[in-house]
Amino acid sequence: MKIINIKKYPRFKNHFKIIFDDDKSIIVEADAIVKFNLKKDLEIDDEQFKRIEKFSNSNKIMSYAFFLISKKMFSKKSLEDTLFQKGFLKEDIDRVILRFTELNYLNDEVFAQNLISYLQKKCKGRYYIENELKRHNIDIKILKQVTDNTSQYEEIIAIIKKRYPKFNNKNAGETKKIASFFLRRGFSSEDIAKAFRKYGTDIEL
Repeated sequence: MKIINIKKYPRFKNHFKIIFDDDKSIIVEADAIVKFNLKKDLEIDDEQFKRIEKFSNSNKIMSYAFFLISKKMFSKKSLEDTLFQKGFLKEDIDRVILRFTELNYLNDEVFAQNLISYLQKKCKGRYYIENELKRHNIDIKILKQVTDNTSQYEEIIAIIKKRYPKFNNKNAGETKKIASFFLRRGFSSEDIAKAFRKYGTDIEL
């Protein structure tokens, strides 16, 4: 097949559309043009086209992954899922995950610590947090390390003081309502009961 035109691809910076005489086309980055010395009227065979396509796809997934992690933090699992949903091949995704891990762009322990801090600010309890971490395939050792550093009982006390500063432990209805609030957010019934005893209230959950 012969290249009949090479033109800038307006949707992405430094990308070009290469059009062949058999109506086939491919979008590549500028470095692919340099690497394969692509130019108008150049004849290439199917094997060369596959090499160009593979090189282009490899660069494309790397560039897109860099773009993603520049916007927010990802776990290995969440980045893998996002790339898969975009239609990238598993072998290319695995290579990106491995490379980014080697460069410390992906660090599940740091991700877990940041996620825990964020969820705690949202008044989420240990059960809820553990489920979120498991959803990201966080290693169980990391999971235990970061969650064991949290005191659920003390967190509940702090939240009551901040969210319910006028809490009346004599009001059974209010007590039940607040206890339900903590249960829905993944705090254990044992920690909730312990926190309420701090206020001189025994509650069965």
